[in-house]
Amino acid sequence: MQKKDYLKKIWLSACVYYTATTFLLIFLFWLISDDITRAMHPVALMLILPFSVCFAAANTLFKHARFAEWIKVLLHYAITMASIWCFLFLPNKANGQTAGGAFILYMVLTVIYAIIMGIVLYMRGKIKRITREETKYTSVYKKK
Repeated sequence: MQKKDYLKKIWLSACVYYTATTFLLIFLFWLISDDITRAMHPVALMLILPFSVCFAAANTLFKHARFAEWIKVLLHYAITMASIWCFLFLPNKANGQTAGGAFILYMVLTVIYAIIMGIVLYMRGKIKRITREETKYTSVYKKK
């Protein structure tokens, strides 16, 4: 794939992630809050877009990079958590919020990330194994 194709894939994925995340957050806010006239701050909603771009870039890197699997997972985790920190946590941090709360948040997010990534890696391994078993073997030593 060319650079243009990667960028197109990243931006298209980012738009999908942005839309899904925005609707999910609005739905969760609607479930939690009784006051329908209040909503999320517009700046907080706009900061979901750079998070979505970073997450889409991390997914593209994870899918197409030619590194060892553990390096790809580590890079994906670092990019995802850094974008959560920079674009979702810091701008929306409440006054008087302690570092302990942020640590607990990151521990919970790390556990959720580990569970989801474990499922993704398990499913990728299963799919690769199935496609490898179904391919027809052609001998490279047999003369024609």
